[in-house]
Amino acid sequence: MSTKRIRPAIYHYYPRGPHKNHMSMREEEYKTEVTFLPQALTDSIYVQLFDLKFEIPPSKIFLADAKMDEGDEMEMKTAVYVEGDRTVRFELYVMQYSDEERLSNKRFSLTLNPGMNPIEEVVKQMEGAKYFKMSYKYIVETLDPITVRFDDLYVTFR
Repeated sequence: MSTKRIRPAIYHYYPRGPHKNHMSMREEEYKTEVTFLPQALTDSIYVQLFDLKFEIPPSKIFLADAKMDEGDEMEMKTAVYVEGDRTVRFELYVMQYSDEERLSNKRFSLTLNPGMNPIEEVVKQMEGAKYFKMSYKYIVETLDPITVRFDDLYVTFR
């Protein structure tokens, strides 16, 4: 069993999706703060851990952090702080990759309350998987801005 800690410094996170300009990101004390600024209820706004398209593994600069260790399962533990007084919904995607392509994409529905929200999810490691990525899709329910902060991510391979 081994555990990796990934600090959520802003260079780890990238806006994704067709409406990636409907958000702003900044770093605050090694936390990535994201403000979602939807323009329509149909906006599709993602925040992705690591870079490049969803269909392929991250670039060389992130391979050390994205590398999966041996194991049958991969457990992700993190927390997201929601500012304000509204609940926020996300879809969390955990993707696994070979050297060239995506092998799996597991989706989890998250409803986050104001304040700190611990997140703990487990996925089965795919045969041949070498790298992983995560992505949060913001579920737009209002056009009001909402701000969240992503905390450290701990990935345990067991």
